[in-house]
Amino acid sequence: MADLYLVRHGQTELNVKNILQGWHDSPLTARGREQALATRAAFEVRGVTFDHVYSSPLGRARCTAELIVGEGRSIELVDELREWHLGSLEGTSNREMPAQPWGDYPVAFGGESESELRARMVAALSRIMARPRHDCVLAVSHGSACQEFLRCVTGGGEQPGNGAALHFGYRDGAFSLLDW
Repeated sequence: MADLYLVRHGQTELNVKNILQGWHDSPLTARGREQALATRAAFEVRGVTFDHVYSSPLGRARCTAELIVGEGRSIELVDELREWHLGSLEGTSNREMPAQPWGDYPVAFGGESESELRARMVAALSRIMARPRHDCVLAVSHGSACQEFLRCVTGGGEQPGNGAALHFGYRDGAFSLLDW
């Protein structure tokens, strides 16, 4: 069985301000950088080493991946690992949003549906894990994107916190959630 570690990026300035980011970007805060380094330390304590590293191309995810694996390590950027595209809702206060699940709500604002996000994440991570010699993979993504992948695998689950790692097993085209 291969291992996939799916990590949510560290805290950003817009997280602190409760602003919907979606495909907009925001730099990591000092706390966000500390969260990424704490995740790195947790991997080191457990003896986890990655044969491949992937990240959303958004700066907050890419920076988190760089802090986890260190300078000079190759990180492949994958567009499909981006956060939920929320259209014109991006940059607005998340306090004005209806309670989740949002389903198709963002579609009316030029965004994608929850099912489109889920399908995109599952397709990308399945394609990545099916590659040869992908025995222990790190993928850095975003809160809603990670949550939708988790929901697909387990049928439920909360959005992971900033810097949190989800550990999945992958065998014969199927994922399972493992203990972390």
